[in-house]
Amino acid sequence: MLYTDFGSHRFSRLSLGTAPFGTAISRDTAFEIMDKYLDMGGNLLDTAAVYGFGTSEKTIGEWMTSRGTRHRVFISTKGGHPAMPSWEKRITEADIRADMEASLRHLNADYTDIYFLHRDDEDLPVSEIMPILDRFVREGKTRYIGASNWTVKRINEANAFAKENGLTEFSVSQIMWNGACINKDKVYDQTLVVMDETQYEGYVDNRLPVMAYTSQAQGLFSHIQKGGYDSLSESMAATYMNDTTRRRADIILSVARETGLSPTALSLAYLLYDHRVDALPILGISGVARLEEAMQVLELPEDTFMALLS
Repeated sequence: MLYTDFGSHRFSRLSLGTAPFGTAISRDTAFEIMDKYLDMGGNLLDTAAVYGFGTSEKTIGEWMTSRGTRHRVFISTKGGHPAMPSWEKRITEADIRADMEASLRHLNADYTDIYFLHRDDEDLPVSEIMPILDRFVREGKTRYIGASNWTVKRINEANAFAKENGLTEFSVSQIMWNGACINKDKVYDQTLVVMDETQYEGYVDNRLPVMAYTSQAQGLFSHIQKGGYDSLSESMAATYMNDTTRRRADIILSVARETGLSPTALSLAYLLYDHRVDALPILGISGVARLEEAMQVLELPEDTFMALLS
């Protein structure tokens, strides 16, 4: 396993996404996946208050309690998601605090390791947002704070304000990023922030780690391997297909043929071995076999992965 240092803590670079745990993925299967992930050296579980309206967090909490693993894993969760279905923004202290307290109850935990705001509200100045998150840190409810679906520009503004006023800064970000080149105007939810050239150069400059969601591009490269480009769904093709994605797909499929490794696993190399930005891909896993398949990304030497990036 690869790791990255957060202060005095060491997080695994391959984090485990848990959004469907307890809903689309049964409790028993979720337990099996978390058991295996821990055995393979993983220690960072990603969830959110909105996932299954707390079901994901409850499943993690039950697993940690039954296995006695709270001290062995780090939990990142998120609050402040817009109300559904109205999509009304919820970046107020009352809303965020309610989400935080609910998350801790669901997780059966006294604190979370990283607490993300799930969305930004650019109508609010950062001076109204950062003191709320700082209070969570001072109260011992979280160790670190993160920004999910915030632009680099807003993150930099927030951290500058926090630094000037002795408040806790954002330590990590979450945005949509994977081995494909994403057509951001075609993404199903336009409130999501997508890695593009502007965002990328911003992360190079501010050196903030990125927990990348949709890191396997929804299995895009395996779909191409099995059925060719014409087999892609209309939405997948619209979201991902362009000249850059085709070029990367050709390389990935060539290496997959030579090594027998999964194209989905190989595509993670674009994140793990990008030495300009510290990426922590969030794995979307439906079962233990899929977890083992994704972990194949660790089986080849770095110089092979670097060839993928050329």
